[in-house]
Amino acid sequence: MFLILLLKGFIIGIAFIIPGVSGGTLAIYLGIYDKLLHSIGNVFKEFKKSVSFLIPVFLGVGISVILLAKLLGFLIDKNSFVTLCFFIGLIIGGIPSISKHIDWKKKDASGYASMFFSVLLVVFLLVGKLMFKNAGVSSFEMNILNVFLLLILGFVASSTMIIPGISGSALLMVLGFYTAIVTNVVGEVLDFSQITYHLYVIIPFLIGALLGIIVFSKIIENLLRKFSIQTYKAIFGFIIASTLVIFFEIKDPSSALLWDNQTPIYLDLWNFLSKNLLSVLFGFIILGVGIYISKLLIRFEGKMKKSEL
Repeated sequence: MFLILLLKGFIIGIAFIIPGVSGGTLAIYLGIYDKLLHSIGNVFKEFKKSVSFLIPVFLGVGISVILLAKLLGFLIDKNSFVTLCFFIGLIIGGIPSISKHIDWKKKDASGYASMFFSVLLVVFLLVGKLMFKNAGVSSFEMNILNVFLLLILGFVASSTMIIPGISGSALLMVLGFYTAIVTNVVGEVLDFSQITYHLYVIIPFLIGALLGIIVFSKIIENLLRKFSIQTYKAIFGFIIASTLVIFFEIKDPSSALLWDNQTPIYLDLWNFLSKNLLSVLFGFIILGVGIYISKLLIRFEGKMKKSEL
């Protein structure tokens, strides 16, 4: 069980690196979302039980972020179309499993309203990112004000691990701190020549994230218990809209060496598709692979639950 939870945490950790991918969404598909919320929200009441579950999950997340930040950054630089198609496939493949939690025949205005506003929020974040894409910072000055800023950023970003469909990396991009935190610190964490600066950024960010995870998990768990229909429809809206967010992260690798400097394909979609037929074909194949893997993970989790009964 420890190794399985470690692997699931490793997969969830990918969401902290890939723009547009939500850790909450992956947690749902891996079948640990409800238990994750409960364990975090009741970590002090059920300490031993909660910690035995949370340690392998968060250890897996940490290993994933450290080991894959460079690799996934390299793959996105080389071909973000193919790389992000895989994650779009993962999300599409898991949509039916989320849909099962919703009684679509039941008329519920508040449920559809919550779904509408969740989509609207994701679109708002997307528009904000597109409008302020050049307003980011690349580093932090070492002072007390930035320590508080990093605490707040960690607190806010942690919501994206708990709320499915909202990407932590996309949120940091909207706020203008993706490069300063993910690219220049997490991606370079094994560069020990900068260890003092890296710890200065990572420690307050992680403390803020930990506090945020505890707060948001309690909120979402209560919402799922008291307003199940509305919450699941909101989650469904977040997840559907997140595929749109990922699409807008796809860029043309021929326009520059680094993904940050590349031109988004939506600016001239037809030209990109016509000039990159092999990449497009391979991307759709990889998308299919992502859908298949997502279904395998859901099927595997279903078997695991049956064996526990």
